[in-house]
Amino acid sequence: MIVRACAKINLVLRVGGKRPDGYHELVTLIARVSLADVLLIDTAAHTTVTCPGLPGGDTLVTRALELLCEAAGYDEGFTVHIDKRIPHGAGLGGGSADAAAALRFANDLLPSPLIPSELTRIAGLIGSDVPALLHDEATLACGRGEHVEVLGELPRAYLVLAHPGRPLATRDVYAAYRPVDRPLPTTVQLPTTLDELVAIVENDLAVPAEQLEPACAALREELIVAGALAANVSGSGSVVFGIFATEQEAEVASANLIHAKWKVTSTLGIR
Repeated sequence: MIVRACAKINLVLRVGGKRPDGYHELVTLIARVSLADVLLIDTAAHTTVTCPGLPGGDTLVTRALELLCEAAGYDEGFTVHIDKRIPHGAGLGGGSADAAAALRFANDLLPSPLIPSELTRIAGLIGSDVPALLHDEATLACGRGEHVEVLGELPRAYLVLAHPGRPLATRDVYAAYRPVDRPLPTTVQLPTTLDELVAIVENDLAVPAEQLEPACAALREELIVAGALAANVSGSGSVVFGIFATEQEAEVASANLIHAKWKVTSTLGIR
């Protein structure tokens, strides 16, 4: 199989207090975008994962496939080659997207594939974003990310994804985060129009991310000046996304960014 592992952005990310397990409670609306890594997956005598630029391959993908084989009672494994296009440490969920895609499509190659609820259980053992990234549609994730509700398709929109050149470690951003005294929402409604979409953009981790990497704030301001309807840090950063109504507006804005060391135009959804 040749499959695409699409990146994600967090249109909404609200962060609560710490749980007993050390994770923060969160409520997040996760949207897939067209930027994607490409995975070549096949059955093999044992599992090996290769990824140029990542010595030893992608450990999340390796763990996903090992857990899949264990749960399915499958004595062999898979070989996976990853063509990385999603930058590391960017808040775009690249490693998690790869693990979710490997889990989802390797399962289809098993003699007796696991049921979806079992895949979701395994995904939760790999990482907080992985359960949501088993789905192509926009998803609402709660808890530490393990409780997932598929919401549906988002309105068409064009994106600029801009990276300042320095990755941010999720643990560092959470360590710098100072909780806001307001309750977490119980749900987030799926936006059905572009106006509704841009109105909900919010990220509690944007402030600590911008404090740790001031270029994130500069990129957000550049995107707004360039005509973005909304702009924010994705996840814990360091990529900043801007939402545009047309592809041409997104391309012009991308071409004129000063603080971006890496940038790409993309669309909401996996199209």
